[in-house]
Amino acid sequence: MSDSPEVLLLVGEGYENDSLAEELALDGYQLRRASDVSELRARSAPGDVDLILLGSAPHQSTRLHALRALRGGELAPEVNAGARVLWVGTTKEVAEVLRAFEVGADDVVRSPFVYAELLARARTLLRRDTVSASGVIQFGALRIDTTAHQAIFGSTPLRLRRLEYALLIHLARDPGRVYTKDELLREIWGYRSTGSTRTVDAHACRLRRSLADVGAGGWLTAVWGVGYRLAPDGHGELRLLAGRRSA
Repeated sequence: MSDSPEVLLLVGEGYENDSLAEELALDGYQLRRASDVSELRARSAPGDVDLILLGSAPHQSTRLHALRALRGGELAPEVNAGARVLWVGTTKEVAEVLRAFEVGADDVVRSPFVYAELLARARTLLRRDTVSASGVIQFGALRIDTTAHQAIFGSTPLRLRRLEYALLIHLARDPGRVYTKDELLREIWGYRSTGSTRTVDAHACRLRRSLADVGAGGWLTAVWGVGYRLAPDGHGELRLLAGRRSA
């Protein structure tokens, strides 16, 4: 990451967002503001925004629409569909958290929150690109180039949604290990509670189908009552061909 201040785009209106913008500016970030989807596109340039914060809004549907448009590529090329997004919660409801993750948020800070927590989550997301750009992970016929954001099995590219790709990388870094659902919720979705949710199962099911489509049927294994592992037999050689293994 360069020495210049990261650029944060805060989407939303109202006193809460004004106060948040002031705090982030005081911490040295370059702040841009947008009130809706059209302004989000107008205030961005390709590759120029490091993190998008979806702040509070009168109607949750407005933010969901913005996030769906972003992830669907409707804002490209001004805004990268894979841009990091931090959803700023407005309620204590678990339903809001799950809906934000399902639509495509990278992390959620739940209401009520303290600024220090939001700042810590923002900094984690800003670091995540550096960590994930660590090179090439190869496990058997599976090759993941994190720099090119591409996964190939044999000679066939996998067609993966963003969070399916994140799940694949996470499992591939230690393919013989069984990751619990709670671990995956925390480490990929940032969801700290251990309540009942089908989020991991839904993404794992789609990832399993995508792997099967390219000839890797049976690679993603569900360990009943625990979680998931990538290696079908629980072991295998993992080579980090470039960069370092992330923590």
